[in-house]
Order: sequence, then C-alpha cells, then structure tokens
Amino acid sequence: MGEAMLDVTVAHHHPLIRRGIAQSLMDNEEFDVASHSDADGVLAWARTRPGSVALAATSLPGIERLLGAGRNGALPHVSVALLGATALTHPSAVALPPGASGYLPEDADTRALRHAVHTLASGAAVLPASWIQHTGVTVSRGDTREAPGTVPLSLREREVLALLGEGLTNQQIGRRIGLSACTVKSYISAVYAKCGVDNRVRAALFAHGIEVSAA
Repeated sequence: MGEAMLDVTVAHHHPLIRRGIAQSLMDNEEFDVASHSDADGVLAWARTRPGSVALAATSLPGIERLLGAGRNGALPHVSVALLGATALTHPSAVALPPGASGYLPEDADTRALRHAVHTLASGAAVLPASWIQHTGVTVSRGDTREAPGTVPLSLREREVLALLGEGLTNQQIGRRIGLSACTVKSYISAVYAKCGVDNRVRAALFAHGIEVSAA
C-alpha cells in the first residue's frame, strides 16, 4: 500500500498564479492539492486536515484571519507559508509574522517548491536562500522612486509598526500605547505609506526586516 499523500492548498487571489502553483505540485504524486481564492476557504479546508500545508499569498483576502487562526492554535499542526515576490532582507533581522511558518517566492521552481512543502510539513520553517545570503537591501539603478523605508518613521509610528509585527489588532495596539483605535488606524496608514506596503501582513514582514513591495 502506498504512502499517504500530503494535503496542500494553494491560496491566491489571482487565478492564473493559483493554478500555476497548484499544477506544479499536482504533477508530483506525493501531494493531494486543493486551491482557494480567499482565507475562509483555506480555514474550512485546513480544520479537517491536521498535518497539512497552506501556501497563501500575502495579499490573499482575509490573510490576517488565517494567520490569526494559526497564531491562536485554531489550526493545530497546519503550517502556513506566505507567497509573494522575491524579497531581500538583512539576515540578522529575518523573522516572520506570528502565525506564518515560512515565505516562498511565487516564482520558485518546482523542485524548490516540493522541498519547501515537505520541510513545512515536518514542522520546520522555510525562507528563500537570498534572505540568508544577502547582506543588505539594494535598489535597481533604473528606479528613481524613493525606496521603502527611506522616509523616517516617527517614534510613535515605530511603536505601532513593532506592535503590528507582533500580530496585534488596532484595539490591542491602542491599549498597549494608550491611543484610541481610530488614532492607531491613522498611524497605520502613515506606516503603510512610508514603508511602501498595503496591508498588515506586509507591514509585519517589514517590521521584521523583510521588504515586500505592494503590488
């Protein structure tokens, strides 16, 4: 009798990317592959599949809920890795938002993708080699725009960004530093603009030294 297949889901809002990554895994008979376009589908799928792996885009609708479920123990023995653009970071600052077990470039080749899924299923974290090998962030010579992070954050904005990196909600951040949720929301908008991100997950990655540009 053959070995049981490993349950994997690919969750991405873009159908072509979703199908492409799912197909590259389906070509290997080790995996039973599903796909979803939002976090609710992943949550329903994962709750009945302990030991499974979810590959979810950083821009997936509801990604904060998915990571929150992993952070709060609602998805026991399910590893969630984030999918996004290839990113560079300082190796000493490599970390992940709470609830995430790894980060994979969307254009990872099939062999690397299969290896990463097995690594995640074993309970280990995965990171692109470039994150570990690179010694600093660079900007393309042809890009004359201001690079993310070059506009300094105020002390309060840095506090808010650090708490975003811990996975806290606006209400929790407000209680921690004595601000209303509405004021926290305004600070978060400023943080997004200065860091060049467009959602909480990307802001949390940035807080840990991982630069992921907004789409």
